[in-house]
Amino acid sequence: MHTLFSVLSLLLFIAQSSVPVGEEPRHHLKFENKYVRVIDAVIAPGDTTLFHTHSSDNIPICINGGKLRTEVMGGQTTDTTAETGKVTFAKASYTHRITNMNPTQVRFIDAEVLASPGSTASPSSLGAVPDHTLIFENDRVRAYRLILEPGQSTGLHNHAQSFLNVVVSPGKVVLEQPGKKSDSLDLRPGSFVWHEAPLRHSLKNAGAMRFEAIDIEWK
Repeated sequence: MHTLFSVLSLLLFIAQSSVPVGEEPRHHLKFENKYVRVIDAVIAPGDTTLFHTHSSDNIPICINGGKLRTEVMGGQTTDTTAETGKVTFAKASYTHRITNMNPTQVRFIDAEVLASPGSTASPSSLGAVPDHTLIFENDRVRAYRLILEPGQSTGLHNHAQSFLNVVVSPGKVVLEQPGKKSDSLDLRPGSFVWHEAPLRHSLKNAGAMRFEAIDIEWK
């Protein structure tokens, strides 16, 4: 009986133990500097992650949506539907595991906020750009949604803060910067670029479908 109890206790401990998010097998570190760490999380249909701990404030961006079951360690289990393109801010720290209830894979690009460039006093320069819509703002970041219809251009605009650009929908985009040759980019969902401020450029949707991306400014 004592041996059986020990085995059950060990199994319970294993089931309830957690790993750092960077060590969870479905979470793949793609980029890191002193300000941001970018993790690409892909969960196959019917798969469940390990319990994992997010120790930094982070911004999950849903690239492929679907039905999810989220279990917070020591807390509630909830069923939700993650919508493609949804962006949220998650305050650290917390530990959870996620089950993909969808018949297709679910994917997130998760941007961890590691530090500030020290520009909290600078106002955003994107508020006046018509194609950028503010999603949320707090003391650490601002998140904007960029939507360009076929043939539409942002026009030349300034980025006063360093930012992470994350592509939500596929598209062909023409990038122009003053004094440089224009560049045609074939962008895929989940691709991303970290840009150091200041930056002045324009983006034009040269494809046949609506293009969507997320810009997250670091304060």
